[in-house]
Amino acid sequence: MPLVHSKSKKAVGKNISELERTGKYPKKQAIAIALDVSRKAGAKIPKGKAKKSEGNSSPKRYGERG
Repeated sequence: MPLVHSKSKKAVGKNISELERTGKYPKKQAIAIALDVSRKAGAKIPKGKAKKSEGNSSPKRYGERG
């Protein structure tokens, strides 16, 4: 079944459940696809912020042991 092209919350919920039901996409990816479809339909949904990498948060000096 094709996705619903609408900017309503109900349509976004239907699209998420449809994408999850098919088993093709994991939950987070299904949410991202459904929100993208609603953005293209005209909904004013801000894009998510990029996450910072958790590893190596502070620079280490050369020669420092620890």
